[in-house]
Amino acid sequence: MGTTELMITVRLMTPEEGSLVQRLVKDGGGPAWEWLDWTHAYPYWLIGEVDGEPKGTIMVHPGVPFGRMEYLVTTPSLSFRHKALLCKRLAYAGLAACQNVGSQAVISTIDSTDSSWKSIAEHRGWVSVGEGSYMLKRCT
Repeated sequence: MGTTELMITVRLMTPEEGSLVQRLVKDGGGPAWEWLDWTHAYPYWLIGEVDGEPKGTIMVHPGVPFGRMEYLVTTPSLSFRHKALLCKRLAYAGLAACQNVGSQAVISTIDSTDSSWKSIAEHRGWVSVGEGSYMLKRCT
């Protein structure tokens, strides 16, 4: 008996999906500051779907000469294999989005306590270019 392969797709969020992205980020362990307004998050997030259901997201900021990708998260309910596939598809879609507007490189922050994610990134060709602290300045 064979296993059923899940269909994984990646798409740009729609302008109406701010609350969906907020939930995905929060459920995936990302920032959950209640004071953030997610109603105008479009077009900076990609949504990863598994069998048509949103299960992950990544923030993508294309730019020239470099872009940024941050907050790659998936829902905890996914199996390790499906989480890995979804992360790979979201990351490659983010890279492609940056490359399409002229980014020559992409910068991303990996938490210093996440050695497994750093190892995966290095295996995929990412290189460490520095160390530092996460910094936040509220704009209000």
